[in-house]
Amino acid sequence: MLLVEKLSKIVETLGETPSVRIFKKGFERAVELLEKYGECGVFSWAPRMREWLKDPNYIFWLGRMG
Repeated sequence: MLLVEKLSKIVETLGETPSVRIFKKGFERAVELLEKYGECGVFSWAPRMREWLKDPNYIFWLGRMG
């Protein structure tokens, strides 16, 4: 069973394009930042940051930077 899980993960990864991998990484980072910034009150003094963290272009940029 463990071998099947590992192989399915490899096959899934092979089917992804570099752009999809970058976007996924950026999306994970955006979710993390939304949570952190919400807890710290960043959105009260930088409300547009929330919009940026939901913008596909910004999410892609986050993926490229990480």
